[in-house]
Amino acid sequence: MKGSLLSASVAAVALLFGGTAAYAGGEACRAAHTQADYQKMAEKLAAKGWLGIDTEKTASGAYAVKAVVAGSPAERAGFQKGDVLVALNGVQLGDESQKDALYKVKSELGPGKTATYTVTRYGSEKAITATYGEVPRDVLAAWLGEHVLEHTSVAVASVN
Repeated sequence: MKGSLLSASVAAVALLFGGTAAYAGGEACRAAHTQADYQKMAEKLAAKGWLGIDTEKTASGAYAVKAVVAGSPAERAGFQKGDVLVALNGVQLGDESQKDALYKVKSELGPGKTATYTVTRYGSEKAITATYGEVPRDVLAAWLGEHVLEHTSVAVASVN
């Protein structure tokens, strides 16, 4: 059932965006992305799991929690708006020398996997342990849509 829902979601995204490829990214984009490509993309994104936080880069280059999705794994774990992400499973975020270690840590995450984030909240560091959830259908569709938009020359407005 889950596979068929994923396939249906991917097919809908492919139909929606694939059908407009001539207008969005031209013939090259249509040739570059097939149904199989969208399927792989969706599977890869879904395998990453979902936490349910929206972040923004601060002036110092750190990432601060801009919003926590109600009912999300992040909300259940105790993330709050304004938390600044410092480390993931002991690997410092934003430290160029730990880029490979961070990539490895992130590659091991997915639905049902637990991660411990170190955050700064009101000047003090705090450890928050969260279990990643399955990516909701609307989130996966948004991620796929963002990918498609990255390959187009269409100017779109940001929604804040």
